[in-house]
Amino acid sequence: MRGSRVDLAALRALSTVAPFVVRPDVTPAGPPAAATGLSTLDALLGGGLPRGRISEVVGPRGSGRTSVLLGCLARSTGSGALAALVDVTDRLDPASARALGVELSQLLWVRCGGDLRTAVQAADVIVRGGGFDLVAVDLGELPPWRLQHVPAAAFVRLQRGVEGTPAALVLAGTRRVAGSMAAAAVALSRARPRWQPGGAGLLHELTTEARLIRARDRAPGAAVRLTWAP
Repeated sequence: MRGSRVDLAALRALSTVAPFVVRPDVTPAGPPAAATGLSTLDALLGGGLPRGRISEVVGPRGSGRTSVLLGCLARSTGSGALAALVDVTDRLDPASARALGVELSQLLWVRCGGDLRTAVQAADVIVRGGGFDLVAVDLGELPPWRLQHVPAAAFVRLQRGVEGTPAALVLAGTRRVAGSMAAAAVALSRARPRWQPGGAGLLHELTTEARLIRARDRAPGAAVRLTWAP
């Protein structure tokens, strides 16, 4: 180096002595994102849920939040990988999950009886233990005052636990809880029904808007439409 100018040739030569040095104009390729099973949502997220990071999917009751979560679990377990569901309020219906493609034999189901602190601790143990492609935490319909009882330090520890692992960690609830520890966050609007044309009140499909509200590699604000058939 001379003064404040950087000698790029000298920096590149360092890689022969210290391979861990990050070289200029070379970006290390991270692991591929975990697909959600919804192509439009994957496109919004830049490929899917980031691995080694916390993601959040939030929305009110009837927004399709649970369907998104089960779709992620189905995509993961259907590929032969192991997934874990930390079920804070014990609301999973195994029959419905199986109908949506979740391979229950590949799923670790942790029931927490409404104890949010236990759920966060369980998720931390699971990601640190390794071996899981996807770890999902379903916060259910816990009210905001309950969600606020978990200290921010718990999510700092959770991020440190998943960092550097191949697991994707996703939290799903009515509002965000991980703050700046989340690498990606998507907000869902309440689903709107579409009825069969000319039919006797038969439901055709449900649609909701998914809006990107936080991302590490793109500006927030983009939105896509998600559709589910009954």
